[in-house]
This record gives sequence, structure tokens and C-alpha cells, in this order.
Amino acid sequence: MPLWLKQAQWPSRAPGAALILWQALGISGGLALVTAPLTWGLQPFGPGIISALTELWSVFQTQGPEAVVEDERWHPLGLAAITLGLLLFAHLALVLLHTAYRTFRQRKKHREFVEILSATLQEDQHGLVDGASGTGKTRVLPVEHPLAYCLPAINQPLTIVSRGLLNELTTPQLSAVLAHESAHLIQRHDLLRLAFQAWHKAAPWFPATGVAVTEVTELTEIMADEYALRTHKRDDLMTALAHTVEATDSPAQSTNSNDEAPDADVNSRRIKRLLNPDKSLGSCRVSLVIILAVLLVTVPAAVSLI
Repeated sequence: MPLWLKQAQWPSRAPGAALILWQALGISGGLALVTAPLTWGLQPFGPGIISALTELWSVFQTQGPEAVVEDERWHPLGLAAITLGLLLFAHLALVLLHTAYRTFRQRKKHREFVEILSATLQEDQHGLVDGASGTGKTRVLPVEHPLAYCLPAINQPLTIVSRGLLNELTTPQLSAVLAHESAHLIQRHDLLRLAFQAWHKAAPWFPATGVAVTEVTELTEIMADEYALRTHKRDDLMTALAHTVEATDSPAQSTNSNDEAPDADVNSRRIKRLLNPDKSLGSCRVSLVIILAVLLVTVPAAVSLI
């Protein structure tokens, strides 16, 4: 399904609904990976995990722990499957925790370097109205390469732009860039990307995980573009994007707290979308996508648990 979703044309017309569907795919995939061996291993005790555990608990209460261990319904392959399911669950949980810890740690270090090397953007000097930078503070790095990105945080998130970018953009274009980065901070796109980065690290051999990281990154960029277009002209945002597209491969961008930065292909599709905007997906179709996302999570959960 992730490979099919990658080929679909509609996600860019409803990025919010597509992100919900991707989240459902991630949850459903992880749930299936863990519960399939557990369900199979516990099958002698019940059709689902909950019913099987209820049966084991009943045996434990009536006959004691020895009866549970010595129950004739246990099978060596079943025990191996249960062990596999528990190991997969531990692997996924530990990778998620490690990815989160490493990301937040690198982001903290990056923020310290930015605070030392950069200066606060003086909005009045660039023709910006007070608060135009949106959420958090905006810092200016003393480099000539055009660069713009953000560092999310619970308290005082940062938006970083380079001196070279300020020299190339007009005031409306700069304001559009700041609005785009502000959307990432307000909507916490970094958390959405984090889950799929962890999924990819946990199962790098599964092609769908790499596809998911790229597609979710693109959708969050599209959502940030849409947020900026609410208050800024399309031409200003598109021109600003053209100036910053080369910054994706810059050293500064690559150290952006281990967050997944948009690659050249993603930026190319964003420019094409801004040049030829698509009509938004109808509310009925969006509702169907959300219903599908709910079913993707609830149906496998019901089958495996009950």
C-alpha cells in the first residue's frame, strides 16, 4: 500500500488527509509486525491475544503458575513465535526511543551553535511587521549561501536564515519563507517525520519505510507551503523557494537536528505544484480517506487482539 500511495496523484491535493493515512499505515504496519507472531503463538489458548491471555490468566488463578508453564497446549514453535513478537516490539520501541533521544540531543547541540554564531533578525530593518517571523525567534547566520530552516522546541523554537538569503530576497519573499518555517513549528512536522524515521531505522530492509520517509517529508513541506499561501502571494513563495532549493545539500542544512530535509526531487515537485496548483480534493473523498485510515488501524487490531 505505501508503494501504491507513492504513485497516487491525489495526496498533494489533500496533504492533511494523506498524512493521516500515512500515520495509519505506520501504526497498522507496526501493529501487524508485532501481533502476527503473538497471535499465532497464542492460538491454542484463544483466537486473539486478549482472549488467549484471559484463558492463561484463568489457568493461573485456578491452578497456579506451574499449571501455566506446564500446560500441554504450549508448542515449541508457538513459544518461538511469541518470543519473536516480543523481540520485535522491544526492537521497535527501543529504536523509536533512541531516534527521539538522538534527534533531540543533536537539535540541542545545533541550537547552541546557532545561538553562538548567529544574530537576532531585526525585523524592522527588513521591512517586516512585528511578529512576521511567526512562532519563536529568527536568527541570522553569517554565511552567504541562501539558507532557511527551523529548529523545533517546546520553548522558544528557532527559525534560521542566512545573511545570503536576506541579501537575495525582497521583504514579501522573506516574509513568505518565515511563514513557511513557522508552519513547521506550529504544526510540529518534526514529530510526524520522527516516527517514520524511526520506522525506517527499525526496518531498513523494507522498501516501504524509505518511501514513507520521503513521502511524509514532501507532504509536510506542501502543508507548510499551503500555510504560507494563506497570507502571501504564490509568486513570492515560489521565488523564495527557488533561491533556497540549493541549500538542501548544504552542510548547515544537513546538520538540522537529524530531521529529514527535503531532497532535490521533493523541492522540484513543490515548485511544479506552485507553478500549476491542483484543485483541492473534495470533502467527500477526504472523508473516505480518513475512514480508510481508521479502518487500517482498527480492523487489524480487532483481528489480532479479539
